[in-house]
Amino acid sequence: MNTIGEAIDKTFTISAGQVEADICTLGARINALRVCGVDIALGFNNFQDYLKSGTYAGATIGRVANRIESGRFILNGRTYSVTCNERGKNHLHGGIAGFDKKIFTVLSAEKCCVVLQYISEDNEEGYQGRLTLTVRFGIVDNTLCIDFAAVCDKDTLWSPTNHLYFNLDGEQSGNCLSNVLKLYADYYTPVNRMLIPTGEILPVKDTPFDFNKQRKIGADLGSAELKATSGYDHNYILRGEHAATVKSKKTGIKMDVYTDLPCVQLYSGGGIPSCAGKNGTYGQWAGFSLEPQYCPNAINMQGVEQPILKAGEHKMHYIKYKFSF
Repeated sequence: MNTIGEAIDKTFTISAGQVEADICTLGARINALRVCGVDIALGFNNFQDYLKSGTYAGATIGRVANRIESGRFILNGRTYSVTCNERGKNHLHGGIAGFDKKIFTVLSAEKCCVVLQYISEDNEEGYQGRLTLTVRFGIVDNTLCIDFAAVCDKDTLWSPTNHLYFNLDGEQSGNCLSNVLKLYADYYTPVNRMLIPTGEILPVKDTPFDFNKQRKIGADLGSAELKATSGYDHNYILRGEHAATVKSKKTGIKMDVYTDLPCVQLYSGGGIPSCAGKNGTYGQWAGFSLEPQYCPNAINMQGVEQPILKAGEHKMHYIKYKFSF
């Protein structure tokens, strides 16, 4: 098994049509995504730069994406505590050493697909059960498909996502705010100052959160509702499996996002620090994320789908990025 320092170098390139992706064993990560030769994904050259950035760029996230308030939840009548890695207050993206920092085993590698696996032992980051996660990356018909599959020997939580940062203008083209976005969602979940949902589910209509008509990601960046988060860092409840459409007027690249997960987090990159990327320096708003997910803190909320994986249950989720140009 590779050491953490070496793992970013163990990369497989998969391709079909006009789409090509570099997949790393560290964090089952997409480190580059080229469409018609244009790299539209933020990434890093080594593990140290990745850690310094604090971005989770391109990584598989788990066991649970996004936040769990105070790192506590009740499952089957028992209270569990998971690591609080966000300012010691909340659990974020799997904890101190989530799946993004784990080395995945290669099950198979072919021209157009790679299959990786990681076994998360019982009590890792406080989660119960020995969970086996398999992630398949494949490209077909100019579509990058990510298929997640998990099974555990105890009831546990599981809410996967991939944390790609996109800039359809190109990953070294400056900020992403001119990318044009349409989100297929009528409702969002407001958050408190710690970015934990308040429990409300509100309509997006006539608010800065409404992307039902396509518009630039940065169109409402100066609004009062987005000041605290320097842009978007909000969860949307999807109408169906077509989550979003994004376009670049500069490159002509169009991306449609599909998923069977119930929500998506829009993050416009307001918290990206100045950091050394693959080919230069990134900074605030260098890329945006669309993270399909269960609602943040869903296990502690009512009225939303719960990310519970029952013992022995084989569960799957998918994300697809379909490109046209």
